[in-house]
Amino acid sequence: MSNTDQILPIFEEYPELGTRLPRIPLGVFPTPLRKLTGLDCDNLWIKRDDLSSSAYGGNKVRKLEFILGEAKRRGKREVVTIGGIGTNHGLATAIYSRKLGMKCTLLLFEQPVTSYVKRNLLLYRYFGARTVFTGSLPNTVLAYYLTHRVLHPSALYVFAGGSNVFGTLGFVNAAFELRRQVAEGLMPEPEHIVCPLGSNGTLAGLTLGARLAGLRSRVTGVRVTASHLGPFPASTPGAVSRLMAQTLRYLREASPSVPEVGTEAPEVLDDYFGDGYGCPTAACCEAIDIMKAKEKLDLEPTYTGKTFAAVLDLVRRNRRRSDVVLYWHTYNSVDLSREAASVDYHDLPGEFHRFFEMPEVPVPVCHD
Repeated sequence: MSNTDQILPIFEEYPELGTRLPRIPLGVFPTPLRKLTGLDCDNLWIKRDDLSSSAYGGNKVRKLEFILGEAKRRGKREVVTIGGIGTNHGLATAIYSRKLGMKCTLLLFEQPVTSYVKRNLLLYRYFGARTVFTGSLPNTVLAYYLTHRVLHPSALYVFAGGSNVFGTLGFVNAAFELRRQVAEGLMPEPEHIVCPLGSNGTLAGLTLGARLAGLRSRVTGVRVTASHLGPFPASTPGAVSRLMAQTLRYLREASPSVPEVGTEAPEVLDDYFGDGYGCPTAACCEAIDIMKAKEKLDLEPTYTGKTFAAVLDLVRRNRRRSDVVLYWHTYNSVDLSREAASVDYHDLPGEFHRFFEMPEVPVPVCHD
């Protein structure tokens, strides 16, 4: 039996879910755990979701197994999603949609231009996604909910980050995966689990999953996106709690053996966001440099750099050196530079050309 065909831990816990939840195996699970030994921290561990697939890793693979499973169940031939012009979720959706013979359309709003943003724009083209520049975030949300749906009503619409109920299921299962790894002695049960808070699904799924699995870990999200879209809450504790409640309700409707658990919001750290989405901070750049120098792992400035900056502060302030901290690494580590280099940016729609002709956002200088 291959890794992609193995029974998911949540299906072992609740067998009825295995026949009722839509899922298409895309990743290789469980992802590895590793103790970070080069950072002068006694009990800092990493969950390597960057190794979730040899095609494209990161946290989106877990979500897309259920999202695209639902698309196939409903007979959809196209997936439409939104994100910044450098969206990793959009890239993952393009890659795995193509693998399944589905079309992918990305509605993209502007964000600070970095090297990885330019690379992702090229990769959307390489993997066959249709890209539509929709300007500001409010205009993109309007296109997603109204104008684009009028023109393309038959597609499956997936909000930014893949953080609907189906995407969240992937991280409910991830908590059961971690419980199994702890039981196998691969790491001690962590006192703290830290992950990014972007579109809510990763944090909501891990928190709900940890409670269902009986883990005593305290799950914390590091906010890396705007907390509100205009007057509407987006990445907030309340939004996370609502998504947890919706996902739990869906699970209990699929299998009454799933117990009621609390859906109170986990802790959310707001101090690492900086000046905006995708805008590097000094602490973020320091975290990126430290991880690269000490552990030979790549982070990026939008999600993982800011999250790991919070992790470093947590372990530095940790008075109980025995507390085990688990950093959940959500970035992709598959090198797609050759694929990106094969694309000429002039082949992209014209509205994207200026992002290759403007200087990249200045990166703060980190001092020891």
